[in-house]
Amino acid sequence: MTTKELLGLTVRRPLLLAVMAFAIAALQGPDANLSLFFLHRQDRWLLLVGTVLLALCVWRLPARERALPGQWQPGLTIGILMAAGAFVGHYFVLSGYDMSRDEQMASFDAAVFASGSLATSLPEMWRQHAEALNTMFMYPADPRAAWISDYLPLNAALRAAIGLVATPVLTGPLMILLGAIALYGCIRRIWPDSGEAAVVGLLLYAGSAQIVVNGMTAYAMPAHLALNLCWLWLFLKGRGWADLAALAVGFVAVGLHQPLMHPMFAGPILFLLLLERDWRRAALYLVGYAAIGLFWLWWPHWISTLVQVDGVAQQVRDAGYLTRLLNALAAGDGSGIANMVANLLRFAAWQHLLLIPLLILGIVVSRRDRLAGALAAGLLLTIAVMTVILPYQGHGFGYRYLHGLIGNAILLAVYGWQSIGEGIGKWRSLLIGTTGASLLVLLPLQLWMAHGFYAPPATLSARIDGMDVDYVVIGERDVPFSADLIVNPPLIDRRPARLLRDELTPDLVKTLCKDGGTVAVIEPSFLEPITHYYGFGRSPGAVEASQAVAAGLRDAGCKVSLVQ
Repeated sequence: MTTKELLGLTVRRPLLLAVMAFAIAALQGPDANLSLFFLHRQDRWLLLVGTVLLALCVWRLPARERALPGQWQPGLTIGILMAAGAFVGHYFVLSGYDMSRDEQMASFDAAVFASGSLATSLPEMWRQHAEALNTMFMYPADPRAAWISDYLPLNAALRAAIGLVATPVLTGPLMILLGAIALYGCIRRIWPDSGEAAVVGLLLYAGSAQIVVNGMTAYAMPAHLALNLCWLWLFLKGRGWADLAALAVGFVAVGLHQPLMHPMFAGPILFLLLLERDWRRAALYLVGYAAIGLFWLWWPHWISTLVQVDGVAQQVRDAGYLTRLLNALAAGDGSGIANMVANLLRFAAWQHLLLIPLLILGIVVSRRDRLAGALAAGLLLTIAVMTVILPYQGHGFGYRYLHGLIGNAILLAVYGWQSIGEGIGKWRSLLIGTTGASLLVLLPLQLWMAHGFYAPPATLSARIDGMDVDYVVIGERDVPFSADLIVNPPLIDRRPARLLRDELTPDLVKTLCKDGGTVAVIEPSFLEPITHYYGFGRSPGAVEASQAVAAGLRDAGCKVSLVQ
């Protein structure tokens, strides 16, 4: 295989992705939504740098072809190194901060579960005014007695369990470690005679910044990836006890966060049982997943009763997943395809440099290999479904809704590797070179970008914590995502309590000020680091709104300071 041929196989498509990213950025401004902002600020540059690095690695291939250490057992070693990096990175890259509402709700729920409850009762004064505390992504209630997020509970439960013996921050890193071990197990089941296949798969895993950086967060995605790989490892064993264990893993995976994610991974693989006419196993999984699905569909209806004053789910229609699905479909703004293209470009930008070229080779193989076809179908099904129901992912690194299927992409890439044949020596040298470039050049750039994204709100949140007042009031839309600064612990026992300015009713103001409470009203200038990072999003009239609220609080008897 000549250098020119290798360039065509490896660089052409990443170059096309980089061109697409710059073309979309030229047509769409960064203020359209967060996906387009990421494309402008991070992903187009990562794709460009990645393409250049990939081309350089091809041009600079050594004359002497290198060999991969086929007998090396790298799963545990790579997993430990990645887990350690993610743990340290939570504090030094992400500033030890839960920035997005998803992360905050995972930590919130974990604190609730660690206390031995499924929902935390609200103090009497807050029951009629909970909206001011920020109840975004929480079960609706009217009147409200308690609060808990409306996500499924098992990601938070894992964090609570680990928090009993260590820090919950270890959850993501441990999921990275478990995923590496399970990926190694899957590869050894699929290619038992190829030690090299495991090395290839784990180097692609190690070179994924999406895996490493999401492992620094409280997102459920690291657990989705680890449990999906564990499930596949058990499924491939094909034994009765392993199938029962896979169903247990499936129960946890469905209940991590949102119920759709794991079934879209498992469904195409389980379809193989029908193609193979393995009726016994097919029936076992059908019954098992029917029970799992019914349980987790029932869960939100039951939990919603716990947050009501009288224990009756008066708004149960808003708690069920069918209602949420219909609401998501109704909320579509016609930009689903554009958002999904941006998501997929972001996915590619945060992976190992060689993953996309090898993945494309693997998709060719999937046309004639049933398991490879099922892995590819899981990717395509997830992309298609999420394009329809939730094309906007919001915060995250890479494309979060494909995170649980990164294992599929890596396994397909290994299928592609196994199909190379002539010229494999050059590919071995290229894999070593691109792994070094991914870890030594691209990953530091990605970590720098992640830090820049988290540092402004983390710094402001720390400043708010240091204010010597009873309450801090912030406008929900003063700057991009300023509502995410309004996060309170379950018992509201941290001073100052954080309140949404737009939810301050006259009754609540009277309650806060009756004993001369101290309040800091945040002006938009205080939030300037966030505005400076985004470069847009200043809300017109925010200054006037802050000053009007401050005047109303003073009139009610509060001691008020305007914080700039």
